[in-house]
This record gives sequence, structure tokens and C-alpha cells, in this order.
Amino acid sequence: MAWDLGGKTVLVTGATSGIGLEASVELARRGARVVMVGRNPERTEAAVDDVVTRSTSREVLHLLCDFSSQTAIRALAAAVRKGHERLHVLVNNAGGVNRRRWLTEDGIEATFAVNHLGYFLLTNLLLDLLVRSAPARVVTVASISHRRGTLDFDDLGFEHGYFLMRAYSRSKLANVLFAAELARRLAGTGVTSNSRPIAPSVMSVLPLARRCWVPCVPEKKSLSR
Repeated sequence: MAWDLGGKTVLVTGATSGIGLEASVELARRGARVVMVGRNPERTEAAVDDVVTRSTSREVLHLLCDFSSQTAIRALAAAVRKGHERLHVLVNNAGGVNRRRWLTEDGIEATFAVNHLGYFLLTNLLLDLLVRSAPARVVTVASISHRRGTLDFDDLGFEHGYFLMRAYSRSKLANVLFAAELARRLAGTGVTSNSRPIAPSVMSVLPLARRCWVPCVPEKKSLSR
């Protein structure tokens, strides 16, 4: 039996394509008020139109955010708070991979900044809103590549040799660990935290990884959702 999400507010990041887009369609079909987050204005508006058409729901909104910027993430959280008294589901899905190592405006290696720290910051900025909306949940989209991930705290940003898939796997391992610790801390609040290691995200980066399986020097090029 399909869940009825009528009256529930759901925030989906990385919502313009792939998992985020399809999740938005299904959530809207089930009656949720869906707030889609994208980076590019034109792509985001097109994705909203697609969700409205396919779900026949009119409760589909959008916000913009570049997850490589902590300033932008804080602005997103402020906009969510301003526009919504309740938040019942947060889907952390925005992410990407980078052919070459580059640093964000905050001085952080971009893959880790977008794929993990973005989730961490946004979730914590919205945590009290989620608790007030309980029962609620945080869903963190990871990848089965987390199984190959490592955490080297002496070189978390790959200053001494950058590899695309190692950086990606590290960020996905961090997702899984974050979701598990968040679940522990939220015990008894009515808010659940789950991580979903999904295989399609791996398939989307493998062709790029095969061309880039060599140490890389800084250059800002990325494939993101």
C-alpha cells in the first residue's frame, strides 16, 4: 500500500536529475509538498515543470543552492525556515565528482565539501525544525562505493595525490558514518536517520573514473547533480 504523504513537507536536494528528480516525482504523487533544490535556475525550473506534469501535483516548489558554498547552504536553510513551519523529510542527495582536485571558496576539497559537508551543515541547520515536525526523517543518499572509502585525517583533502574515485568513495563513507551517528543522537526524538547506499550513483561516475584514474593537479571541472 502506498504511503499517504498528504500535508507533509519534503526537501530534496540534487533534485534536477537522476535519483533526486525521480524521488521528487514519487513524493509529489503521494501527496507531499515537495521543495526541490537545484543549482542551475533553468534546469531547476525545468525539473519542477517535469515533476508537476508527471505527478499532477501543484504542491511543488523550488529553491536554489550551490553546495560548494557554505554561505549558500546557510542561505538555503534560512529560506526553508522562512517559507515552512514544518519539515517532515530531508533527502540529502546533492553531490558530484570532480576530474581534478580543486578547493571551494571555503578552502575545502570540493568532492568532500559538496558530497558530505554540505549534507552535514544543512542537516544541522534544519535539525530543530525536523524535531519540531516529528515524526520526521533524514535520508542520506550514499553509494556502495563507500565500502572502498578511507578516512585519512592527515590528508583528508588529498593534497598529496588526488584520485577521483578515492575522493568520491571517501565522501560516501562519510555519508554513511554521519547518518549512523545522527541516528544515535536523535534516538527518542521522533526523527529517524537512514543512509541509502544506492548503486546507480556509482554507474554514473565509472565512465569518468576510467578516464581519470591517475593523480590529478588542481583544475575546476565537475560532474554534479
